[in-house]
Amino acid sequence: MRTAIYPGSFDPLTNGHLDVIQRATKLFDRIVVAVAKSESKNPLFTLEERVELVTRAISHLPSVESDSFDGLLVEYVERRKAHAVVRACAQSRILNLNFSWP
Repeated sequence: MRTAIYPGSFDPLTNGHLDVIQRATKLFDRIVVAVAKSESKNPLFTLEERVELVTRAISHLPSVESDSFDGLLVEYVERRKAHAVVRACAQSRILNLNFSWP
């Protein structure tokens, strides 16, 4: 089973996040939306509220689950025995910079 972690603060969860999650379900057998504690960012919602918002939003996706984590992402990925980390570029110029290296 190919498992991917989609980490973020999700403060709040957006339609863009949901689009990434839905697209990831076509690439992986299981997706874990991992809500980071991120207290240093002074989040609008508590960790529990953010996990609940994610849980409600993904309830129609049987291969997707929500969880929370604190600490290093790499340690969380190892603990969950995941095969990949899902990320998205919010701006196309960032993507273009990554592909324009000499």
